[in-house]
Amino acid sequence: MNEGVAITFAVIFFLVALIALVLFKEARTHRFWRQLVAENNLEAITGIMEGEIERWRTQRPPKGVSAAVWAGVQAMELLRANARYVRITTSAEPEFRVIEGKQTQVATALDTARATGIQLLEMVFYDVPNYRPSIVRIDVYTAFRDESGSTVPTPILSLTADREDAAYVDWLAEPASIVDEFDATYLLNAAGDADPIELPEEPEELRVIPDQPEMAGVNSAGVASAGSAATGAPETVDEDRASSEG
Repeated sequence: MNEGVAITFAVIFFLVALIALVLFKEARTHRFWRQLVAENNLEAITGIMEGEIERWRTQRPPKGVSAAVWAGVQAMELLRANARYVRITTSAEPEFRVIEGKQTQVATALDTARATGIQLLEMVFYDVPNYRPSIVRIDVYTAFRDESGSTVPTPILSLTADREDAAYVDWLAEPASIVDEFDATYLLNAAGDADPIELPEEPEELRVIPDQPEMAGVNSAGVASAGSAATGAPETVDEDRASSEG
C-alpha cells in the first residue's frame, strides 16, 4: 500500500469517526431532554416550549397560512405545561382584504380563531422537539367593547385535543370541520359571528402536580409572566405527523 492510499484511508476513517461522534452526542442530548420530560421536570418542559414559541415568533408564515392566523400564532402565550398537558392562550381578529378597491371582511373573528387554534394544535403536537404532550388546550380571545366603550379581551373559543384523536384528523381540511373533531367550546350569534364564552374548567388531573415547583415565568394562577426566559433544545422530527396526514 503506497503512502497516498494510506492517507486517503486515514482521512476517510477520521471523517467517519467524526460523524459517528456527532450523531452519538446528538442522540445522547435528545435522550437527556426526553428523560427530563418523562420525569415531569417543569423547568425543562417550560424551556422546551418557550424556546419553540420564541422560534415561531421569528418565522415567516408557512405557505397557505394567512397573516391573520400567523399573527395569532406569534401572539401565543404559554399558560401551563407538564409532561402530559399544555395550555396556550392567544388572540384572533377579523380578517380584511382590499377587494375591488374596498376593504372587505373575508373572515370573522371566529373564523380566524378556528384556523389559529388548529394551526397551534398541529404545531404543538408535531413540531416541538423532545416533548410529546398527550393533551393540548388552546384558548382564543378577541376584543369586545364593554359598556364604557373600552375594548376588553374576551374568550370566543376553547379547544382541547387529545394526541390519539389528532392522529386520525385530516389537517388539510377546513378548520371549521377540524375544530368539531375535538372538544370545542364556542357560541355563534344570529349574524354567524362569535359571542363571548365562559372558559371550561381545567380538570384537576391535568394541572401541575402540587408538590412540583412552579414553572419559570408562570405564576400560581397559571398565567405567563413577562420576561420569561426561554431555553432552547435540539430539534427532532415527530413521526406522528406522517401517519395523521396519510
